[in-house]
Amino acid sequence: MKKQQQNMAAIYCRLSRDDGGDAESNSIQTQRMMLRRYCKEQGFNIYSEYIDDGISGVTFDRIGFKNMLSDIEEGKVGIVVCKDLSRLGRNNAMVAYYTEIVFPDADIRFICIDDGIDSAKGENEIMGFKSIINEYYARDISKKIKSSNYTRALAGEFSATLAPLGYQKSPENKHKLIVEEKGAEIVRYIFHMAVKEGLGTWQIAGRLNAENIPTPRQHNNGMSKDVFTNSSHKHEPVWIPASVRIIIKNRAYLGEVVNGKTYSKSFKSRKRHKTPFEKHIIVPNMHPPLISSDDFELAQRIIKIRQRVNKSECTNIFVGTLYCVDCGSPMSFTPAPDTKFGGYFMCNKYRYRVKEDKRMCTFHYLPLDYITDAVIVAIQKQAAVAKAHKDELRSYAEKLAEEKSKLLTSKARKELSKLKHRRDELDVIIRRLFEQNALGVLADERFVSMSATYEEEQAELKNRVSELQVQMSETNRNVENVEKFLKTISRYLDIQTLDKGILNELINRIEVHTGEGQRSKRRQLIEIHWRFIEMIK
Repeated sequence: MKKQQQNMAAIYCRLSRDDGGDAESNSIQTQRMMLRRYCKEQGFNIYSEYIDDGISGVTFDRIGFKNMLSDIEEGKVGIVVCKDLSRLGRNNAMVAYYTEIVFPDADIRFICIDDGIDSAKGENEIMGFKSIINEYYARDISKKIKSSNYTRALAGEFSATLAPLGYQKSPENKHKLIVEEKGAEIVRYIFHMAVKEGLGTWQIAGRLNAENIPTPRQHNNGMSKDVFTNSSHKHEPVWIPASVRIIIKNRAYLGEVVNGKTYSKSFKSRKRHKTPFEKHIIVPNMHPPLISSDDFELAQRIIKIRQRVNKSECTNIFVGTLYCVDCGSPMSFTPAPDTKFGGYFMCNKYRYRVKEDKRMCTFHYLPLDYITDAVIVAIQKQAAVAKAHKDELRSYAEKLAEEKSKLLTSKARKELSKLKHRRDELDVIIRRLFEQNALGVLADERFVSMSATYEEEQAELKNRVSELQVQMSETNRNVENVEKFLKTISRYLDIQTLDKGILNELINRIEVHTGEGQRSKRRQLIEIHWRFIEMIK
């Protein structure tokens, strides 16, 4: 890299709601001003500013970050400057990958002002631990958000972006559904064909197309003025069996709200996976049903399909620990006792799954001695750094705990204010109901029905207020988590061998990336997910 380019700085700023987006000290503008001032004081020339506003630090799929990497690859910058390490990211493995491999390979000087990190001044041993604690912070925030979503799910709130065909969101409450009659006609007609005529999904889709019935998307776009007439549309509807199946399997047509149908395996992943039906959160009687329960169950039997369950087994100390990062499959072990490396791992899906003469994943080849030595070295390093910097780590954990407490308290107070306002409204509504009933304006039966509904909402509101008050007073466990980790890891300062017991105690999961290069130049990223993050729930 030319001397001129070595002095070119890339300013990187990132902020998301999980970082405390309402805090002045973390705002993009504050970061930008701080970094500009620092570059001016150090005599750096600013090549460009790269901003990712509203993007979580867990993912590295960010436009600003990718643009910065592109300029780094083209040799346009020689310095990357951030406010602190958490601005770069809250995914410990990926932060380590960029700070220990990508940036050094590109001769990039990496600086985090608040954390006192400057790669030009030598390796910062404490940086790895700060990155781990940053990741734990993001994990814990994710846990709180999931808890909040779970509470709303139990209350039967409809949370999807679009209402299912036959319903629309209530203008008074976007989490409630009301019947949209034109779409409801289509839904009833589909169930009629399945239940009364015994038609399959292919036959139902064919008839809907033949009769020019608008699809759900067309219906939502206003093409359903005359549902059961062959009115001319600019685009003919295209129903497919899968669309019909989705409607027939949708329990919303029983008046139920179903939440928790998908989940993510990790707070780092955006990919959603299907939740087993028995774990769905189903709340009945949340809106008017379109289909009777008998007709719904009959329709399910008509379209029922079978699913195969595949099982695999392997015997080695890494079983249940070593996984392919790309497809999530366990790594399959092939012993080779007569070789110097003792055996090797490969992606289980690559080994056993073939589609159209092509493997379902890539090899992900990993020698046994390589992963064993890598884990031993990682444990030794964690133990050594923890021992040398235990006081600094405690202090850093306390600082993050305080910041997170302020953020969670702020969010809880806002929600609590809204709930208390609604509580006051309910008090007025219920009092007026009593007055109207006493004056004879409101019939007794109607009074009982309406008051029961509002009192039920009052009870749910009271429970949520209690939960928020507990959350606001809850002692943060970040510091406890670090203390427990320090005590555990210190026992392995001089570890020389690895067994299943040690793996279970220290590591939750190891994810293997595809290797790059050959022989002595081969490099392979291995993500170790330390168990201490989950030690205290």
